[in-house]
Amino acid sequence: MIQLLHSRRFGALALAAALAAPVCHAQSSTASYPTQPIRMIVPFAVGGPNDVMARVLGQRLTQETGQPVVIDNKAGAGGVIGTDAVAKSKPDGYTIGFVSAPFAMVPALQAKMPYDTMKDLVPVSKVADSPMLMMVPSDSRFKTAGELIEFARKNPGKLTYGSGGAGSTPHLTTELLAEVTNAKFMHVPYKGGGESIRALMGGEVDLLIDSITSTATPLASGRVRPLAIGQATRSTRLPNVPTFEEAGIKNFSVTHWVGVVAPAKTPPAVLETLNAQIVKSLRAPEVVQKLAELGATPVGSSPEEFQKFVADELKKWRTVVKTSNIQTQ
Repeated sequence: MIQLLHSRRFGALALAAALAAPVCHAQSSTASYPTQPIRMIVPFAVGGPNDVMARVLGQRLTQETGQPVVIDNKAGAGGVIGTDAVAKSKPDGYTIGFVSAPFAMVPALQAKMPYDTMKDLVPVSKVADSPMLMMVPSDSRFKTAGELIEFARKNPGKLTYGSGGAGSTPHLTTELLAEVTNAKFMHVPYKGGGESIRALMGGEVDLLIDSITSTATPLASGRVRPLAIGQATRSTRLPNVPTFEEAGIKNFSVTHWVGVVAPAKTPPAVLETLNAQIVKSLRAPEVVQKLAELGATPVGSSPEEFQKFVADELKKWRTVVKTSNIQTQ
């Protein structure tokens, strides 16, 4: 009888251990994350500012994690193609996405999206901010932002502005400017940011508002003139350029931002580890320096802070699209 009781007790313990084994294994695998290369999908072309910033972060993350961070560029549709690939990836922390401002802009412009921005993806960390710069061709009649806005108010639709396409940061940023200043411009979309910048340099458009990370070449060429910069204080790189506030343009606060997201249902422990590694990477002196050279400021936020920021951005740009009567696709 005693032997039978011992046998039953041993069997129950063995069953309990067997049932607990997968849980222990899962906890162990997330605790040791990462144990293999991480793929960072960048939904924009190689060589652009977003790609460069992703590679700066990826290089440092490789050192922090001890695992290669492989950059995978999947450009197209304003970032939708690459971001959709992230949303549909296995939620194990080994595929993440490097998104930027259009992540919260494009959903306002497209009636149907292949993914739900807030449900199919989870925020990991905001990575960096870079200010927006208002520029005109160097031979433009406008010497100040105030002069340009005044003309646009009195002559609705006569001034043209370029962008890298519908839903791009320059597109909606300029529409927001029109809204807060009661001015009206004509949108001239190009196939990409590079084309819109070349159009400005060639005098094909009157105005371009783009991130400072995209403006090194046109500024160095001397073929464009910056009129205002979108940050609280003047830039040390462009000390003679006033802020929008100084230029008399109120309630206009826009930055070009970048951040990291992951597929929904990625384990919380993995997200916590990845967030800590990103935040630590963004504090590394060489990362701070490289981002500063691009005109960007490292951030490093919690997932909760980043989620609130994205939600606020989605709301803002949906309002801009509605009030500007921009047709959704």
